[in-house]
Amino acid sequence: MDAYRPDPDIERILKLVLPSLNAGFKSALEYMLERSKYFVSFQDFANMLLIKLEEQMRLPEGVKAKLLQELEDIYRKEVSRMPLNILARTQPGFYDFTEKDHRAIEYVLRLHDFYLGKFFQGDRELRKRVLDWMSAYYLEQGNPIGRGQKGVKEFLRQFRSYIQPQTEWKARQIIDTSVNFLRNAGRIYTLQKARISYYRWDAVNDRLTCRICRSMDGRVCRTEEAVRALDMLVSTQDPELIRDLKPFINTVQKGTSAGIPGKLPPIHPHCRCVVVAQTEEVEVKIPASVEPIGKDSPGQRELLKEYSSLTRAEINNRIRAHLGSEWARPPADATDKQILKYLGEFVQKHYHDHAQEVGVSSLEEYKNLAYDIIKKPDKVFVERRFGQDYFVFYRGNIKVVCSDANLSINSMYKEEVDRWIERVQKNIQSAIIRLI
Repeated sequence: MDAYRPDPDIERILKLVLPSLNAGFKSALEYMLERSKYFVSFQDFANMLLIKLEEQMRLPEGVKAKLLQELEDIYRKEVSRMPLNILARTQPGFYDFTEKDHRAIEYVLRLHDFYLGKFFQGDRELRKRVLDWMSAYYLEQGNPIGRGQKGVKEFLRQFRSYIQPQTEWKARQIIDTSVNFLRNAGRIYTLQKARISYYRWDAVNDRLTCRICRSMDGRVCRTEEAVRALDMLVSTQDPELIRDLKPFINTVQKGTSAGIPGKLPPIHPHCRCVVVAQTEEVEVKIPASVEPIGKDSPGQRELLKEYSSLTRAEINNRIRAHLGSEWARPPADATDKQILKYLGEFVQKHYHDHAQEVGVSSLEEYKNLAYDIIKKPDKVFVERRFGQDYFVFYRGNIKVVCSDANLSINSMYKEEVDRWIERVQKNIQSAIIRLI
């Protein structure tokens, strides 16, 4: 499984921010305890508690100053990680910060404070969870106000125990998303300074990558468009405008890259996508066109429309992403049984079933042949089956099937192309297109 590796920059900022948030919680709870005798209903008490908590979420000025320095360090570090050939186009070994760079850093500081200030009122999901907990407590334990100061004190104690993990999770979400925005802003401004006209959208492509990010993976966008959106955001210094100028995307993107509402990661909370310079020629065959195969159907038309809206370079990037496919990759939130299947039995079973027909004599040869076919295929197809996409790589009459959802190799075996296509066409839930 993909092990979680804490980002040291994120962890450092969390240690800086969480004490202030916890102090705010303590202050709000003490305030409510002192005034609880004036409330006549639990609903009024709960609403005032949330309002008071939101008031306490602003960071102290001293913490903001330290946070600004942390963000500048992250920004400088991200710029220094850009490929040397790009930085050399500016000043060898040195990146001179411009006013745009400093304003971008200041903007992210405001973004942090904006989202932290909207902690409860601005996050409907978190607010709903908190209110559900309060309602359950009210029903199970009775009205804490009616039980006097002792009942209120016990309620606030249990509420603090419940909300503490929610606080860290929410703070991590805000910091993680804002820092990723900052890192990509640094990359975009570096590309602009280096006169790189296009960038590629790169998803992480592991088992945790969502379908929305996968639909963005490999897309090529103009640097100047991202710069224009960034300039509008950082010049106003108004975090409220991020909803209009760079909205979060909550649906899979199927149209052209030019029509995407947000040209810069992150596109949703906890998004890990990054931008990279689109300067290198990819060693994958360029498809002449997207070719539909088989009978006309709604699924076939949808699949054809989706891939026909991509440029040749973007289709190549989609194919290239499968160079990172792996055999042992359990799905997100896998059960113990699934982990055993994928890590302990999955590859061995397929090797046992198909090794002789594909001409290999060891498990390692079986794996390596699959990787080699993905790297240098004769033909590449996309099959949509029951709403899931699979890339099918062919060399001769040996096929490798990869899940496009999490870049995992499903199987490798021998089957004639025409026979496979004929078999798939009999299934009304399947559609195929050819890319190479």
